[in-house]
Amino acid sequence: MAGEIIEGKVFKSAVSEKVDVCVIGSGAGGAVVAKELAEKGARVVVLEEGGAYFSKDFPKTIKECFMKLYRNNGFDSTVGIPTVIVPTGKCLGGTTVVNMGTCFRLPEQTHKKWEELGITGWSSKDLQPYYQKVEKIMQVQPVKPEVMGKNGEVIAQGAKMLGYHPKPLLRNVNDNCKGCGNCSYGCHEDAKQAMILNYIPMALEKGVKFYCDAKAELIITEDGRSIGVHGSIRDRETGSFRHHIEISAEVIVLCAGALSSPVILLKSKIANNSGQVGKNLKLHLCARATGVFDQIIDGYKGVGQSLLIDDFAELGIMLEATFTGPATEFPGITGFGKELWEECQKFRNFATIGIMVSDTSSGRVSVGPDGEPMMTYSFNQKDADTLKKALLIASRILFSAGAKQVLTTTACFPEINSPIEVEKFQDLKVHPSQFTTMAFHPMGTCRMGANKKKSVVDLNLECWEMKNLFIADASVFPTSLGVNPQETIWAFATRCAEHISKNVL
Repeated sequence: MAGEIIEGKVFKSAVSEKVDVCVIGSGAGGAVVAKELAEKGARVVVLEEGGAYFSKDFPKTIKECFMKLYRNNGFDSTVGIPTVIVPTGKCLGGTTVVNMGTCFRLPEQTHKKWEELGITGWSSKDLQPYYQKVEKIMQVQPVKPEVMGKNGEVIAQGAKMLGYHPKPLLRNVNDNCKGCGNCSYGCHEDAKQAMILNYIPMALEKGVKFYCDAKAELIITEDGRSIGVHGSIRDRETGSFRHHIEISAEVIVLCAGALSSPVILLKSKIANNSGQVGKNLKLHLCARATGVFDQIIDGYKGVGQSLLIDDFAELGIMLEATFTGPATEFPGITGFGKELWEECQKFRNFATIGIMVSDTSSGRVSVGPDGEPMMTYSFNQKDADTLKKALLIASRILFSAGAKQVLTTTACFPEINSPIEVEKFQDLKVHPSQFTTMAFHPMGTCRMGANKKKSVVDLNLECWEMKNLFIADASVFPTSLGVNPQETIWAFATRCAEHISKNVL
């Protein structure tokens, strides 16, 4: 029997259902778990807080995209110094619908950190079959030259001149990709392989039911085990309550992401004897260096994220050629009024390097006054120094490629006007408050571990203190990954589902 996608607007009364598995969240973790368990014969229901949108429904303007496809219009942010904006998706398919499609396996230095924490069974060798499986389903492949775009080409040229080793990024994309650059606003070509194009249709074929506009609020427990989920059907436009939804299930798999998963646990008073729920928030701190060239670059032509430079991975620095439309490219450029407008008019002459730093800082997610996730996070001096170092490296690459000026997202040196100035800033003392920063990969708030006093889930991703409650999203990662996390989430979710089907159901 085929499954179905049921949107909140069709509900006329409360919903009550009994199944084998209830999955909370339909993104990189939830959709994979649902498909894998349904293929093993389990009756599965998925609760998705966001709405169901497909390419035919994707908004035509960036403003509308942020309003419909992102949580809180893309403006979730931390409380701390400095404020960090953390955009995440809120729709069927989760953040996979609005990310850049960038795929990485875990680097060896991250595996080494995990081994030092006593985490076994999650080595690159252990994960290899799961990576291979998801890469095939998600059509992971390098960016092709014809859609690389001049932004990637120029940055590659500058990096090579300095002896670095740029290479095309791997992305989950099919041959329909035209390099339109709209990856983070919903792919209108059905090229970027978000969950709505593969795992969700595969799950539907096996009978999975997806309730959209359905906000999971509490996990119901009895005698030390999870037995169901209580939630509410919400009006998509206003967020107002419409009906209750109750799902009884033998197994609950929480895949609501590193912001919402700990909040659901805290509200449910689950798994916090260790005091670790919501703690250990990790963010890949992101900044940007924009080169201003004499020639036309038109960086918006080509895939949004095309090239990587990982020569500095041991320092926790990843550089990625990244370019977006004006609405998201202009924020962060320094200046006001006429000065800012004059810089923005050079848009076609920009080439941009996105900077991602694997943080050593830690924050926390708690239940805010409105019942929603509240992030408190201040990054430390070490991370500020690493961000400065990364901006200077990126600036050298851009000047090497022929830039006449580099614009940065820091008040330390908002404009760099020559290669000589780059070296002058080498010993400049910086403070975290001087950076304008975003972060795209929240992780770690329900971390896994071998010691139940220091973690939330065990090495099978089952909550230490609640039987049959599993977590399969980025919240279980015990450290910052250092690379874009979606492929590792797919692999973790596949392995978690395998464990559940073999040992629990």
